[in-house]
Amino acid sequence: MMKNIDKSKLVLVHDSSDKIIDQPLETKEIGYYQDSWNRFKKNKASLVAFIIICIILLFVMIGPHLKNYDLYSRSTEDAARLANLTPKIPGLEKLGIFDGTKTIKAGKRFLTHMADPDNPFGQGIILSGFPEELLEDPNHPDYKDVTSLTVTVDYYKYVNYIKSYMPEDYFSMLDEYNAGTTKKDPLSPVIRTLIQSEFDKYMAENSIIDLRRIVITPDKENEGQYFYQYEVRIDQFKLSLDQLPEDTYFWFGTNHEGKDLFTEIWKGARVSLLMALGVTLINAVIGLTIGAIVGYYGGVVDLLFDRFVEIISSVPFLAVLTLLVLRFGSQLWVIVLAFTATGWIGSYGTGRMQFYRFKNREYVLAARTLGASDGRIMFKHIFPNTLGLIVTGYALAIPAFVFTEASYSFLGIINYEKSTSVGMLIQRGQSVMQYHPHLLLFPSLYIAILMIAFNLFGNGLRDAFNPSLRGVE
Repeated sequence: MMKNIDKSKLVLVHDSSDKIIDQPLETKEIGYYQDSWNRFKKNKASLVAFIIICIILLFVMIGPHLKNYDLYSRSTEDAARLANLTPKIPGLEKLGIFDGTKTIKAGKRFLTHMADPDNPFGQGIILSGFPEELLEDPNHPDYKDVTSLTVTVDYYKYVNYIKSYMPEDYFSMLDEYNAGTTKKDPLSPVIRTLIQSEFDKYMAENSIIDLRRIVITPDKENEGQYFYQYEVRIDQFKLSLDQLPEDTYFWFGTNHEGKDLFTEIWKGARVSLLMALGVTLINAVIGLTIGAIVGYYGGVVDLLFDRFVEIISSVPFLAVLTLLVLRFGSQLWVIVLAFTATGWIGSYGTGRMQFYRFKNREYVLAARTLGASDGRIMFKHIFPNTLGLIVTGYALAIPAFVFTEASYSFLGIINYEKSTSVGMLIQRGQSVMQYHPHLLLFPSLYIAILMIAFNLFGNGLRDAFNPSLRGVE
């Protein structure tokens, strides 16, 4: 029911003389990619994962050059004598972790000799666990039936001791070096003195601890000539590294060949990640190109390619990999070929689905009505809307390749001749994990951190590049 209202009470909000002007926007206009980056930064877990990935990539580039050891100054045998050293990191060693120590079980006789205060070469090796009674009396009755003891040792000094200084009745490290020939009578005192004086210089230049004896043997091929050989003990750390055990730091320890595990991990990571990037790029170019064309045009092209893809995808990847490795070996290009032979199918499916999904949207029809070409519609209007899913898929494809390649390396199917992969390091570490756990720990940690970081990073990219979330706080 309407009531009569006095017209004098009806007053206009704006006087006819006032002008109504729209207020300008106070915020700055940003583009699609800037908006995506702003959303990505707000995802703390993904941002931390991105930083971790950047750190890993930095170490992949510079890691193999941070710690350089000339372990092959003489032979691989010399390097192998420094095998399986425990991790030792400056600074952390003062906290009691990664300090190069190890708990071992060794014979009582050997440990008693090593701890003997009259043995200058054994000092500072045993850190704890050795009974003081045995120092005073090696035949102490309380340890009469004890054949071995568990002690904590400085493993660097311990290895150098058993490889360099240990007496002959425990272990002999006597090497023979052919120092030349002589046509004079080698049994004369003058010649022996001359050989000894020459050897003194040789000792100083080649990290030799002491001379056991000089062996002179006649040359069977040249009558009247003789070989003289030196049997010596050699300081292995001095020979291989030109430094003392207490000054040596292997951050992740050494492997069974005496190589620095820290360096080997980053060398393997470099191989894996470069191959992963190469495989992902090849699969993306092939798969997305074919998928975009098939999804956009459809029809007979779609039908034919679907049948072709079904045939290719029915071939097991393991069969392809095994056949190629058996035929051509485990060269890098063979592994890349195996992973791209069927790997592009995933990119093809993603591209086909996304282009088929968006090709009939209103904004696409509007662009087509305004005369836009197919190429412009595909890459200007459809592709940005599919970018979120595509980028996420490729961010997850890299760790998937690394994990798959490491798995087949671990199983021995992939076995590079001139390169090392993280999977090969894990396989070798797993076989000796009870005695040298660091050989399994650090490569496994690398794989675990890489997988987690890339998964969190991929989730952040998926949300950041989702067009439906544009402008959402």
